[in-house]
Amino acid sequence: MFKRSGFTLIELLVVITILAILVGAALPYVQNYVAESRISKAKSDLEEIKRALAVYETREGVYNDSSLRLLTGRYLNSSPIDPWGKSYVVATGAGIVFSSGPDRIDNNLDDIVVNYQPPLALVSVKWVDANNSGAVDTQNVSDYLQLMFSRKLVATSPALVSPNEAHKYFRWTAPSISTAMDWGSLKLDSSGNLLTVPVDGGLEGVFGPGSDSIWVSDGSGIRDRAPGEANYCITSQNVTIMSFR
Repeated sequence: MFKRSGFTLIELLVVITILAILVGAALPYVQNYVAESRISKAKSDLEEIKRALAVYETREGVYNDSSLRLLTGRYLNSSPIDPWGKSYVVATGAGIVFSSGPDRIDNNLDDIVVNYQPPLALVSVKWVDANNSGAVDTQNVSDYLQLMFSRKLVATSPALVSPNEAHKYFRWTAPSISTAMDWGSLKLDSSGNLLTVPVDGGLEGVFGPGSDSIWVSDGSGIRDRAPGEANYCITSQNVTIMSFR
């Protein structure tokens, strides 16, 4: 009795043809899945970077670097690379962070972009000992405070339009700051995010650097220059006055 031991050449060709058709039909779906997975990974990375930028700007002021090096270590565990092998880019002027996308070329239609708009906050208050006396005073030239915000301020904020009323928009642990500072000389620096206010003449020891603090009060109207709807300043961030000579 004749026993069949294998497939004929024609049978093998039929099987191979069927497999080729199945692979050809499935390949576009696999490619689309891979492409979508890479885009999803890039979006996830960008959201993580966005959160890190928000924390950085709230604590330290405007982020002025196109790379992620200032975030790495403190705000990001590592500096991520996009799924196509390029670094993510921070465009601080435009308020965006982006990946160049599959074509690896910046500013093309396939770029993956996330807008980041960190909250506006008072991030540091520095006492400037202008006369190098080692004490808060007005000898020869007045000492002054520098109040730095995380983003550029709108000059029409109530505290800036009426400097004499500016003391109403801040709170402090040293009550004398209300009357001991020359609020009428409050100025917005050319940087757009730094306010300076001098110590009033003849007054000394009105606050203690390293111990007293300042924060923005409710209803201050201090807001940033964000396009569209502006962000109002966080009012709960207590900032210690530090020395700066």
